[in-house]
Amino acid sequence: MGKFGMDFVLPCPRCSEIRILCVLSDALALADPAQWLQVFPAMPHTALRCQTRHPTNPFSIMKRIKATLLAFALLVTGLIAPDAFAQDYKEAYNAALEAARAKNYNEAYTQFTRAAEGAEAEGDTDVLTRSQRVLAQLDYSRGNAAYKAGDFATAIQHFDIGISHNADYAKNYYGKALALKQQENFGDAMATFKQAMDIAAAGGDRRAARAAEDAIRDYYHHAAGVLLAKENPTRSDADAAIAQLTGLQEYLDADADTYYYIAEAHKVKGEYTEAVAAADQALEMLGSRGSATQRSNINFTKGEALMMMGETDAAKAAFANVTAGSFRNSAQHFIETL
Repeated sequence: MGKFGMDFVLPCPRCSEIRILCVLSDALALADPAQWLQVFPAMPHTALRCQTRHPTNPFSIMKRIKATLLAFALLVTGLIAPDAFAQDYKEAYNAALEAARAKNYNEAYTQFTRAAEGAEAEGDTDVLTRSQRVLAQLDYSRGNAAYKAGDFATAIQHFDIGISHNADYAKNYYGKALALKQQENFGDAMATFKQAMDIAAAGGDRRAARAAEDAIRDYYHHAAGVLLAKENPTRSDADAAIAQLTGLQEYLDADADTYYYIAEAHKVKGEYTEAVAAADQALEMLGSRGSATQRSNINFTKGEALMMMGETDAAKAAFANVTAGSFRNSAQHFIETL
């Protein structure tokens, strides 16, 4: 047995009895000597001797030797993999499942990674896909832990790795968006929330899709609301609020709350006709689904805009629909004094 644990037995061209010990130095010469000789030491050749001691054709023997050593060189360089190596990734996959059942998630991650790499090399799409799906979930768990610890940069790294493992797993996009938002990278955060929403919707995960949609709406509505809730909002504040609401509509269709804030912004700017139109649009979209407070807030904004236009009766009718919320007393006051 040679240094690397392999013997090559080649027949003599005449008597088929010559036995030749494999030498790595010949294999290296057939591959890339400059590279291989830096890694493995050259090994001396063993004498070639036919046990029947009759003349042989040295060229024929060496041709056989080189063919065999070339196969060995390809094996060493990974171009030819033995069956034992081909099965290694399946063993890694089974080990990963066992580790996961034992809640040893770090070991499971290591083994699923080995399984995925081996399956990809062998063209086993089933094991590759299964491994990558679990890896994406484990990446989300790691990212979520980093997020809760306040390490948003590390969280994003884990979420990105998860996305690379399985681009159809929406939670990694959602987690990444939350972390980007914490870093005040709002533009990228909203774009990533939109990715999460679309991927979740495509996968039939309505809950995750709705969570991502709500995150987008809440951000833009809150930004607009802060600007319009100032004690004395200016036209610049109103323009900035409208810009926020326009940004929302790059990702989603406007809803009743969007039109409510648009109505408020137009009212601040003195654009009362536009304010009434937006308020009516909000009420139409809200229908019977919204809360009494939502309807009351929209009607109060509409009533104020109509009052400023001199439409007293229409203003009173709008104020009469303010039945809940913080504007109820003010609406009653306007009804009594107009």
